[in-house]
Amino acid sequence: MHVFQRYSDPLKSARIRQYLYEGSEGWYMPVIAEAVPGLLHVSLFLFFVGLGDFVLNTNTAVCLSTIVPIGICGLFYILTTFAPVIYPQSPYQNSFSGLIWYLVQTLRGRSYKDRDGNSKFVSANMTQGQMQLAMEETEERKGRDTRSIKWLLDSLTEDSELESFTMAIPGSFNGEWSAEVWTRMSKLAEDKNGRPHRKEHGNGPPSDTHLNAALPLVAQPSSRFRIVPKPFGSIVRLLRTRTATHSHTNTIALPPTLHSPATHFPVVTIHERGVVRELSRRISHLFETCKNRGSFASDELWRRRTRACVEGAASLVFFADADLEWFGDIGRLLRDIGKVEKTRESSLMGMDQSFVTRWTCLSITATRSMLKHNPSMQQAKQQWM
Repeated sequence: MHVFQRYSDPLKSARIRQYLYEGSEGWYMPVIAEAVPGLLHVSLFLFFVGLGDFVLNTNTAVCLSTIVPIGICGLFYILTTFAPVIYPQSPYQNSFSGLIWYLVQTLRGRSYKDRDGNSKFVSANMTQGQMQLAMEETEERKGRDTRSIKWLLDSLTEDSELESFTMAIPGSFNGEWSAEVWTRMSKLAEDKNGRPHRKEHGNGPPSDTHLNAALPLVAQPSSRFRIVPKPFGSIVRLLRTRTATHSHTNTIALPPTLHSPATHFPVVTIHERGVVRELSRRISHLFETCKNRGSFASDELWRRRTRACVEGAASLVFFADADLEWFGDIGRLLRDIGKVEKTRESSLMGMDQSFVTRWTCLSITATRSMLKHNPSMQQAKQQWM
């Protein structure tokens, strides 16, 4: 690093860095660097062995009081040597753990499944092997992914960081795996004792409040009108199909979970704000910043944030059971965004269908919410019924 960082030319710096890196790898410099503290440990234990032998010839009682704590420390050292090999999540390791890991993996001691479901042997390098096991798609990883998103959301403090995270939300619904993780986060909450629980309604028509919270696009059918249970089913499938082209994961077109009033469906319960609700609140804050267009250095930065908010909010509303009211009053802002982005023209020309479709669905849902609270519309509804 001291050599190649001298040069300002990035290509020249990269060339020298790669030259020296391959030399250090070829001469096993990382192995030698790891062996230095190992040799210090060996010298320390040899000293303790000599000390025990010396004390044993002097006084038995003193020898026992000396050897016992040395033996306990030695057992703990042996434990930390084999702990990461047996339990890859173990935070305890020492200089010989990598060597033991290498020997075990050379003998084909552990395997994992990649994204395609193929079984492969874990790398002989302990760091790379732990990374491969961490990325293996298992049931335990679903829980870890849920907790990791909670941690990530808590650690985001700047609007720019939240914006980048929001931009990644639509793509996370492309894969079947990610969709299951978001579904788990939207349906599970923690009670006061920290235990996950789920609140469900029994058979029979739910209340209007719960129905709108769970299904913002579905109204209760009346005697005169028959509402289609899945009005946006084809649009949602189009969303998944269009956005799947930008993802490297296996994608399955899964329609959103919409339920008729007579079915048994879960409703999200929140304790000190669930993950989806907290994320919706944070995105609502981003929506508020977009209302002041002059605060952005350029129109491109404003378009970048508004697109992230629209696509992220639409994904949470239609795929994660988020309530549109959690995002605040965004109807007028959606109209302004549509004018700037020229969504009508883009829709007619078949351009930018992923964003246009999300904006259209979110706008229809926002319009429906406004009409629902309109007194004249409610009066007309009562007359029709």
